[in-house]
Amino acid sequence: MIFSNLLKRYLSNNIIFISIILSIPKSLVAQTDPVFNPISADIIKLSSKVLGEERKIYIYVPPADTLQPNKRYPVLYVLDGDNHFSIVAEYCKYLSRQDVNIVPEMIIVGIPNTNRTRDLTPTKSIFDYEGKADTSANFRYKSSGGGNNFLKFIGTELIPYIDLHYRTEPFKIFAGHSFGGITTINCLLTQPDLFGAYIAISPSFWWDKGYLLSLADEKLKKDRVINKMIFYSDANEGLSGNESFFHTDLLKFDAIITQRKISGLDHKYVCYPEDTHMTEPIKAYYDALRFIFRQWDLPLTDMKSLNAKHVKQHYQQLSQRYGYTITPPEVNISNLAMYLISEYGALDNAISLLEMNTQNYPASATAYSQLGDTYLKKGDRSKAVTCYRQALELNPGLQNVKAQLAEILKVQ
Repeated sequence: MIFSNLLKRYLSNNIIFISIILSIPKSLVAQTDPVFNPISADIIKLSSKVLGEERKIYIYVPPADTLQPNKRYPVLYVLDGDNHFSIVAEYCKYLSRQDVNIVPEMIIVGIPNTNRTRDLTPTKSIFDYEGKADTSANFRYKSSGGGNNFLKFIGTELIPYIDLHYRTEPFKIFAGHSFGGITTINCLLTQPDLFGAYIAISPSFWWDKGYLLSLADEKLKKDRVINKMIFYSDANEGLSGNESFFHTDLLKFDAIITQRKISGLDHKYVCYPEDTHMTEPIKAYYDALRFIFRQWDLPLTDMKSLNAKHVKQHYQQLSQRYGYTITPPEVNISNLAMYLISEYGALDNAISLLEMNTQNYPASATAYSQLGDTYLKKGDRSKAVTCYRQALELNPGLQNVKAQLAEILKVQ
């Protein structure tokens, strides 16, 4: 998070940290020891005309923000919802905490399977993993080939439902593993604008004798512009010795992307040689989130010069990158302001940050009371009185603010 990253560079011991924390009102101290709350999810049943069946969907929504009751969230859609929904939701819940703050809070949509082979394969195929044909009645992939219809379900039914019933931002991520991985890549190649970022963990490029590698070779031309992000990975998945179709195929896909330098396509490839096909997602989902949101935190800078201008510029860049307005968290900005005061006596820079908080969170009594405290430190009693009065208008029960205001008015 903003505060912790800066502390790593500028704090020399725990005593300084404790003194800073003690100077922050309890209502704004970042939570470092939260009460355990297991993931809870809405479980809905969506009747799909496209698929001709009822689909169960898991939906995690971040806890309500009292300061921003109408707050909206980006959405991460994860395939194989039965297996991966809870993992991804817990990652996002932790990484978006105010004392971590390296990804935004997100709505997580888990899509369980009814017929995995049908929905997560782009073509009907008679070939197995080793490219051997099988036309028998018991061929395990006999129901394959419904991948594009499944993408139609996601694009025309599921996403509109989520957007209608939940407070969503336009930035969306599509994540999948194995067959789910080729589903996300198929979407990137055929309907790239459906999502802003794609995660493909050990995508099964072997499917239908490399169908998607041929499609990638066709679609990913040097002159094509794709302003998207994609993270892709593989593990130790060899059937015999070190041989792995997953690895060699993913290297081919990576070569197409890197050699052609597709304009606007932000990409990262990671190999996990010490993991198996089934353990890899634990690491890969985390790394994928860090990649997609690697610019989320405020970069380290000279603390003496840190002010609202720097912070606003950073969040404007984030807003442009992710396609929606992103507001600096009140707690983090408050922590920064307290640090500037405690360590540098930089009242003007701290005031600029706290003024920004009152602009971004006009319903926050704490934002106004903190700004009033800082004006008072600077000796500007008039502005302090204005802030205290605004804080009390928002929350008449702030006894410490009442006492502070009475003391100033008595002196005047």
